[in-house]
Amino acid sequence: MNIWRIINPIVAFISRSPIHFLVSSQILVTQFNGRKSGKTYRVPLSYHSNNNTYTCVTLRSNLWWKNLIGLETTNIWLKGKLTNVQVELEYKNDEVVKTNLRHLISGNAIDAFFAKVKLNKDGSPDKQGLDDAAKLHAVLKFRR
Repeated sequence: MNIWRIINPIVAFISRSPIHFLVSSQILVTQFNGRKSGKTYRVPLSYHSNNNTYTCVTLRSNLWWKNLIGLETTNIWLKGKLTNVQVELEYKNDEVVKTNLRHLISGNAIDAFFAKVKLNKDGSPDKQGLDDAAKLHAVLKFRR
């Protein structure tokens, strides 16, 4: 059994509740409708913020993010509030993915662990690990 099928709904629930502060500093939840099913999905993602842009990564092999292809906007739960945001995906240019992945995992051992990138003693990502991980991930950018 995939443990994320249990953990993700719990984190998504917490992110939308009055106790969102337990996870809000590191996690947002993207909310979208399936292209074929129309079903509402909520996927928690670790993020890096810069001004009004929130950058996230996910494995390309995770199929859920493909529901966002072609969309200009989507919704995210951020700090307990549902917000409509512009969405931008990058999954073809590994150099762009690498740059965004570096920002997300630099000095963040948890995100580096999930991306399978070792951190150097100074907190910077291992170059080879980062190169390898960039080929496996997609970048999602949400802008307010």
